Amino acid sequence: MGKQRKTWSTDVKEAIVLSVLRGELGVAEAARQHGANESLIHSWKTQFLEAGRARLSGDRPDQGMTTLERENDRLKRIVAEKELELDIARKVRRL
Repeated sequence: MGKQRKTWSTDVKEAIVLSVLRGELGVAEAARQHGANESLIHSWKTQFLEAGRARLSGDRPDQGMTTLERENDRLKRIVAEKELELDIARKVRRL
């Protein structure tokens, strides 16, 4: 049978990535110490930095709402406003 995959908790991944970013460990050394593949640690590091970059650029998670959900809500508000304007215009014409 093949080897079973090891699962990594978020806390452990974060600790490994931070130790690499601080320069306390090199990627190869961290991989040896934790029994992980170097490419896996590089991948975690990239993911960690990209998430931070997104946050610094102003992206904020809105209680689990995705970008598409926020856009959908915005468009629904616009449509509702336009419907209200049309309704008012129709009522004014009838007078």
